[in-house]
Amino acid sequence: MVGQMRAREGLFPSPTQDEGRAAKVVVAVSGGADSMALLHLLTCVRTNWNLDLVVAHLDHNIRPESADDAAFVVETARRWNLPCETTRLSSGALTKKGNMEATARRLRYQFLAQVAVDQRVEGCPVDVAVAHTANDQAETVLMNLIRGSGVHGLAGMPAVRPLILQDQRVPGVRVVRPLLNIARSEILQYLGENDIPWREDASNQDRTFLRNRVRHEVLPLLEELNPRIIASLCRTASVMRGEAQRVGHNTQKALDATRRRIDIGEASASLPSSSPKSGQASSNVANRQVFDLHTFRGLGPADQREALRASARELGRPLTDLGFEAVERLRRSLCDESSSGGPYSWFADVMMTRMQDAFSLHHRDVTPFVPEHPYLDGNWRASNPARELIEEGEIVVNRWTLRCKEMNCRDLRYEWAENLTGAPGQLPAQSEGRLSKWEAYIDADAVQQLSLSTPRAGQRFEPLGLGGHGKPLADYFTDRKVPRYFRSGWPVILDGERVVWVGGHQIAHNVRITPGSSRAFHLFWEPTGQ
Repeated sequence: MVGQMRAREGLFPSPTQDEGRAAKVVVAVSGGADSMALLHLLTCVRTNWNLDLVVAHLDHNIRPESADDAAFVVETARRWNLPCETTRLSSGALTKKGNMEATARRLRYQFLAQVAVDQRVEGCPVDVAVAHTANDQAETVLMNLIRGSGVHGLAGMPAVRPLILQDQRVPGVRVVRPLLNIARSEILQYLGENDIPWREDASNQDRTFLRNRVRHEVLPLLEELNPRIIASLCRTASVMRGEAQRVGHNTQKALDATRRRIDIGEASASLPSSSPKSGQASSNVANRQVFDLHTFRGLGPADQREALRASARELGRPLTDLGFEAVERLRRSLCDESSSGGPYSWFADVMMTRMQDAFSLHHRDVTPFVPEHPYLDGNWRASNPARELIEEGEIVVNRWTLRCKEMNCRDLRYEWAENLTGAPGQLPAQSEGRLSKWEAYIDADAVQQLSLSTPRAGQRFEPLGLGGHGKPLADYFTDRKVPRYFRSGWPVILDGERVVWVGGHQIAHNVRITPGSSRAFHLFWEPTGQ
């Protein structure tokens, strides 16, 4: 049966088999019945299947006898001539605040991932074999049903999946479950026939854990109604797994139809982030996803829910933190409400921002929409609180270049210089390819040292036309309807601490060009490369 699963699911592939290199397999062994049966089975077939086995044991250090379990596993590996990696958690590591089962699982897979990464050879993936059985599968399906899971939860555990840490895949490492189709009764029979000892974990009898209650109370009752309940629940998981694949295909079509763009590893509008450490998961996740609102509303409710869940997954956030209520609340608001706004918190650090015709799901430290104008992102702001702009100089910011050109005011049309109260943006004709609202002319003798910066708390601005009267820059942004999520990186030109130009809008009144001006600075942004 294990051989059939190996062929069907692709367990323990050896990509370099032609070179004689064996498939590397890390076997998670607790010392219990299931893991001892798995280890013995793989030891028996390792020559025929060309497997290179490594035993891995994590001592959770929550029971007095856990050290004896670890010693038992180490001695078994020695007797069976297998290398063994083991470590012991610090005292109290699993008794701190939080779900002990979830914490134990997280730490266990962190340990297994590290062992696998240490064993990995270039070009050869590593499989981490765990001893989940058909009974474990049935328990998982029932537990997910009790929690109100949908099709994905009822699909149970897959026989093969990527090893995921911190919601990201560990490159080149998979989790495989060779015993998933084998009942625990068969495991015990196998152990007896082969005279294989194992350790009993007393915590498996603790009814305060949901899985143990399902195992010792719920399943025995169901077996009275259906003696083959384990097989029936495993069959349900298999059917639901196929349904989940079909749903996934439809969800991808829905995403492709509704999503305008997805930015992966995009840093032009995000705060700096730390790179993953060696052996950790790669960070190839999306920072934001933008959807067409009208197309989204045209989907059926089920496709809408799955599209939102899939988007959360691609944003690298655990779906275990995303309940049905949160998905449904967002879905209904997108379908029923017409107002723009945001960013609003959705779940974890995922935000939602909407416009009249689109909405964005994005990380908290990322702008909802990619700016189509000059913007000083978090990386730029962190390293450049202010950058001096010299005469005839330029500053490159991502996809844009700010230039400063000095010119004689006699080269300006006199009638334009006289029109001091003209509407913002009424500038001399410019060369094709420049955005007129992203260029300005100021009196060069009215400033001392220009610099490029971003808005600061408490800044005031005296815009052209108000006769030197000012207002808080934050109020000015509100009046000009600058989206809140762009304000922190909006480019402003300073003269010392004085704001002399708010990019894309107006210059300050006291740097305007008058008939008495002799020199002018022509400031303009243009796309890099033009």
